[in-house]
Formats: sequence, structure tokens, C-alpha cells
Amino acid sequence: MLKALCKYYDCLRERGDSDLVPDGYSNVPVNFNLVLRADGTIREILPYTQERAAGKTTGTVSRTERFPFRNSVSGIAAETIDHREKYLFGLEWDKAAQCLAAGKSSLLAFEKCRQVNLEFLDAVHTPLAEAYKAFLRNWQPQQQTKNAALCDMGKEYAGAKFVITLEGQETAPLNRQKEVTTRWEEVRSAAPAGEGPRGQCGICGGSLPIARTHDPIRGIYNGLSTGTSLVCFNNTAFESYTKKQSYNSSICVACMKKYTAALNYLAASQLHSQVLGDITLLFWANTRQDEAPYLNTFLYGAFPTPELDDDALKAVFEKAAQGLTAQTDGLDLSTEFYILGVKPNSSRLSVKLFERSSFGKIVRNLAKHCSDMRFSADSRPLSLKEIDRALLSPNVKENGDPALQAKLLLAVIRGAPYPQTMLNELVRRCKTDHDRTDKKNPGKNFYSVSTTRARILRGCLRRKNYFQEDEYTMLQENSTDTAYTLGRLFAVLEKTQTEALGNVNATIKDKFFSSACTTPGLVFPRLLKLAQPHLAKLKEGSRIHKEKLIQELLGKMEGAFPKTLGMEQQGMFILGYYQQKQKLYEKTEKGE
Repeated sequence: MLKALCKYYDCLRERGDSDLVPDGYSNVPVNFNLVLRADGTIREILPYTQERAAGKTTGTVSRTERFPFRNSVSGIAAETIDHREKYLFGLEWDKAAQCLAAGKSSLLAFEKCRQVNLEFLDAVHTPLAEAYKAFLRNWQPQQQTKNAALCDMGKEYAGAKFVITLEGQETAPLNRQKEVTTRWEEVRSAAPAGEGPRGQCGICGGSLPIARTHDPIRGIYNGLSTGTSLVCFNNTAFESYTKKQSYNSSICVACMKKYTAALNYLAASQLHSQVLGDITLLFWANTRQDEAPYLNTFLYGAFPTPELDDDALKAVFEKAAQGLTAQTDGLDLSTEFYILGVKPNSSRLSVKLFERSSFGKIVRNLAKHCSDMRFSADSRPLSLKEIDRALLSPNVKENGDPALQAKLLLAVIRGAPYPQTMLNELVRRCKTDHDRTDKKNPGKNFYSVSTTRARILRGCLRRKNYFQEDEYTMLQENSTDTAYTLGRLFAVLEKTQTEALGNVNATIKDKFFSSACTTPGLVFPRLLKLAQPHLAKLKEGSRIHKEKLIQELLGKMEGAFPKTLGMEQQGMFILGYYQQKQKLYEKTEKGE
């Protein structure tokens, strides 16, 4: 895995047009702009955000700025051109009192920041640098707890990150000034190498200095804001042969810099990363050409969004799935494609999955996944996020099982059967969740047997070879599958009740769906008896149609109702119920 990341880093460097962060720097999400006057006093604090499209809506997000990089260490340690509120102002947000406070640690943080940055900027004499030095010399945190500009930020002050600009030049932050970057390069080149013990690198095989600690990975969902380590030895129990910390990993400094830079690049890129539950997925194509065609094609099949709903991209996806490419598509199906799934565990990253395959094979398996989970050729692909959400109750907000999410993704990209636990959980959710309708806001309606859940059920059963590829994409009126027929029968009985009684507090679905799905032999005789008075209340045409349909479905039964249904049979029951219900509620053409 680390070797693949190092190879990808080399591809990025050779490509030249990537946003790869240069060695010695790091990208930081910044949300506020500290505007100083020439004398170093605060002019104002402005938002430092940008608009970003999210589906059909737009949202406000932080801007990414590049700062001099420093390895995170424990305790109070200032950074060059520090962007953190505690270090810049020496103040913390008191949650209990809902105000700014100058605590012991924040005062120490400011003193460290003052010392480090005055020393660093001593040889830099731009107007902004002079204003910032004046600010550091004159600022007294204890006297600024009521500062209007900071107090107006309220609770947003906690965890805020800042760029520093000069009044009238709000678009030219200090960290971007040429004089500052030149000074930073001088400091880096003058710093002692600090070369540690040499050893054979486990990645490149050379006899080189081994990295004592590894740079943190930022941008991982639920990870620490200071970064999370992938390779670390923070406990003596993990050490051996008297080697301390990451000397045990036998990874040279150069390879460590490569793989951490590649991971940080991937995590910061919207095209290269997605979040599935608690897992951050990072994916890349090992090519020196433009990656966008590979990434967009992969995202179309695995994480489709309205922005990717494009006929041209659909055509490229279908062509690649058939093993066909055109030069204009910019795709080479033999290109290696990687998918890495990580999840933070305290201050470390745990690897949930790592998959490498040719891009052509992955796209073919993605297309097979899309085909298995669709009801028609025009059905849009289901996003893995939609599938994950469909396995959860609508009443909970927590994420799903990371182990199941990893197994689902592997099944999709390998073309393997979906995990049995996915079918089990989906059937359970269909049986236990309750429909919820809101006439005033139909967008908030919820149906336990939704189209999404029905499509997932079809995919699970298809992967188990329960039926042929082109079967059960629509109502199978000729099907003799007992469980499927029972699901259809239940849908007809439910429709009969709603037509006869209108809206009722509890339908037969609310009361009997779960037991009918599990133990039909106990429930259906009672349901058929209850249906008789309902049929009697219908208009003659509707009554005759429902009676004929019920008799037709009963005629497909071989003998008595089964006492119990297995898990796959319960899935067929739910699928039959959904497809028959869709048929019953279809709008008929005028005259029919």
C-alpha cells in the first residue's frame, strides 16, 4: 500500500499540473481573515469562505491556504505564521460562560507564537509583516477579553483558523507573500538534517536514513484537526530490538515524505475522496496522464451525483464496461486503479480495505453492480451512500457498521456476492420500520419498502443466483415463486382495505406485514377472512377485479401456505409486495 502511494506521488510530480503540496508546506482550511491596520491594531475580522455546490444547493465552506509546515508535537508549540486562534490571540472560548478567557495555556501559547514569529519575520520588512510584528509586540491577551471584533465571532471563535492581511489588501495574506516563502526556504535549508540511523527501507530497498516519526494525515473524516498518523509506535510494547518510535517501521525519510504527501493530497481532493459512513475512501489511477476521466467514470458508477448525471459520461461508463475505449475518452483500461478505505482510531488510522485492480475490471464490476440493482435500463445508478443509508432506520442519525460498509464496497468492486448481513439487515428494516406520510410536505414521506430498498433487495437476490439477470426488473405476473406470490397477494389485500376504508389509523401492513413475511401460514388465512367485508364495500368493477386477482394469485400456490419463509424467501416476498403495489397504483390512461 505504501509503495503504491509512493509511486502515485512520483506520478503527481511528473504530471506537474496537480495540486500536490510541496515539501515543507501544508494545506490548511481557513475560515476567517484577520485584517490589521499599519500600526498592528485590528481593523476587522472577515469571513474567509467560498461557495461550493452540493447537489442542487450551494453551501459555504472554508478556503484552503498553504502554510509553512511543522510536524505536530504534543504540548504547547507555535508554528511559523500560526493560524490557530489560541496562538494568535492568547484567548480561549469558555463554553460554560460563553465568553473569551485568557487561561494559563492560551497565554503560554501566545508567548510561544510571539517568540517564534518575531524571530522568523525579523528579516522580512513588507508593510504587512511590519504590521503583524507590531501586533505581536503590543497585543495583551488579558486586556482583550472584551475585544469587539473577537466577541462578535461568538462560539465560532473556538477552533477558528485565520489568514492575516493588511487593510486595503485583504486578498494578499501574509502566508502567500514572496518574502515570507523565501525566508521559510532559508530557514528550512539552514536547519540541521538531524539524520537518524540508517537501514534498509522496506519500500524502496535502499540503505537510507530511517524516519523517526511520520508526518500526520489531515482531512480524514472524524480525524484529529492536527492530523492522524498511519504509521506510529506510541507504546513501548510495540517496539523491538531497542529501536524507538517509527525506527521500527524501517521506512526511509524520503519514502515517508512521499506517501504522507500523497495521502494528504488525496484527502484534500473532492475528486479523489468520498466518505462512506465512518470510512474515508481514497482512490486514484496510477497514470501520468489526466486522472479526471478515470475518477469521473468511477464516481458515476459508485457515487453518482446530479453533477455526474451526464449522457456523455454515461456513454463512456457503458463503453468502458464493455471493454471498449476510444482515444478521445482519455482512458486506458489496463491502468492500475487503487481504492483505500481508512477510519480514525484515536490518533491513528486503521486501514479498513485496500484494493488494487485494473481500471477496466473495476468498471466492469461496477456496471454489473448497477445492472443488478436496477429495474430498468434508464434507472440511475444507486450511490453506495444511498445503499448504506437504506440499511439504517430513519429514526437514527449514527453511521452504519464499518465492517459491513467495507464488505459492501469489496463486493461491488470485485463482482462478488453482497454480504449476507446486508440482506438480513435490509429485510429486518423493511419489516420493522413504519411508513410515515406528511400531506403538507410530501418530501418528508418515508416508506419502509421504498424503491431504493427494493432495488437493493433485487441486487442481493440476483447475486445469489435466485433468478436470471433479466428477471424481476418489473412485475413478474407469470412467476410461480411462492414467496413472491405471497408478497403480491399481501399488496392486493392492502389495496383492497385502503379502497374500502380510506385512511385508517393502522392498515394491515402496519399490523401484519412482518408476521406475514416471516410466518405466512399463521397470518394469511386471517387476512383473507378480513378481506371479505372490505371487498363487499368496493364498487362492482373494482370488487370483481380484486376478487379475480386474489383467486389468480391463490391459484399459483401449491398446497397450503408455508409455515415459515427463509431470509432469501422473505426478500422475494418484499420484492413481490413492492412490484405489485407499484402496479396497483399506476395511473391508467384515459378510457382504460
